[in-house]
This record gives sequence, structure tokens and C-alpha cells, in this order.
Amino acid sequence: MRPLPILILTAAVAILAASCSSSEDTTTTAAPATTTTAAEETTTTAAEATTTTTEAETEDPAAVMVDPTTAIGILQPYSDGGADLFPAGSVEANWYQWDGSYVVLYRGFDASAGQEICAGNSILVEGIGFNDVTNSPYLGAADEICVGAAAILEPPEGVQVCGPLLYYLTAIPIDKEGTLYGTLEIGTAPGFEGQTSQAASDASVPEFEPGLAAYELPPSGVDDLGIVACGT
Repeated sequence: MRPLPILILTAAVAILAASCSSSEDTTTTAAPATTTTAAEETTTTAAEATTTTTEAETEDPAAVMVDPTTAIGILQPYSDGGADLFPAGSVEANWYQWDGSYVVLYRGFDASAGQEICAGNSILVEGIGFNDVTNSPYLGAADEICVGAAAILEPPEGVQVCGPLLYYLTAIPIDKEGTLYGTLEIGTAPGFEGQTSQAASDASVPEFEPGLAAYELPPSGVDDLGIVACGT
């Protein structure tokens, strides 16, 4: 049987052909997609607010310092009714000068207490008598509380106030020599009741400028005023 080897050879060739004919391998490598998103950095620098507060001064900047004076008289009653106005020895007449005349500060008398008073002063000149005698009312009319006064001084002279401080611009020239009298009284018919003081004249007493906004007063044995503000 001759045809069998041909058949076998044919089959072998077919197997060999199939073996040599290899299908193409297709390899697809997908590179993983990488997305890099750079987050944009935003830096905000807030400037720190700086507030500088200047602490207000506790002392009144307008207060003018008043120097102490050595010309001081202590008020004492000159009449029976004088002791009823205020305690004896509780008020002092402190003498100063301004613009050629004496100025007297009635330390210890509280001008803010609402008490009517007729202030007065003069100078006793040896061999002549009392000169430059004047009065000035405070919280009352002159014809009611200064009855019988020889001369009444009106503003800008006479009685002035700065808070609780009562002071007086007198008609006494600073160069006149004698004994200074500083008085607080009430003048009604038939006469005056009050307290007065004495001090030797002294042309070198410190100045006291009237009409300022505030004063820083020197220490006193009859009050503790310290700084006084006018108009209050």
C-alpha cells in the first residue's frame, strides 16, 4: 500500500507549517496616567495694627503753681457774732501781689459751701490810720451783707473765686508800708460782725495772677486744696 507514506508526509508538512506560522503578539502597555497638580500657595501677611495710646495726665496741665508766702494772718473774731461765721483760727489771710497791688487768699474758707460773706481788707499806716479800706460781697448784694462799707470793689477787682478758693484783689498798693488787715464779715444794720487778721506789709511777697483756669496751691494748715480748677 504505497499511498500511506505520502499521506503521513503531507500531514507532517501541514503541522510544520502551522507551527511556523505564529500569530503576532500585540502587547499594549498603558502607562499609568500621572497628573501632578501643584497647589498654588497663597501667603497673606496681615500687618499687625499698632495702636499707641498716650495716657492722659491726671494733673490739670493748666494749673499754675503758686509759691508759698510768709505774709500770713490768722482770722480771729472781733465781735461776739464773728465766731458764728466759722470757727476761730480756721481761716488764714495769705498775702500776695499782682500788678502793683496786694492780693489776699482766704485759705480755709470754703467758697463752694454757699455761705454769704462780705470780704474786706485795709492797711493801717503808722501815724495816719487805716488806708485803702474796701469791701466786696460774695453770694449776696452789697446793700444786704456789706451795709456800712466805706467802699465797694466790683469785678475785676474785689472778691474772686476759683472752685473752693476765695481770693481778693485789693486796692492796697504793694509799696505802702504798714499792717495788713484781712477780714471776713457780715455787715447789716446796726453794724458788722466778723473776724479779722493782721500781717506786716511785705513788698517782696510772691505773685498771684488772678483769672487763670487753675492753680496749684502750696500746703496750708487750714485746708488741703492742692489743685483748684476755676469755673467748677
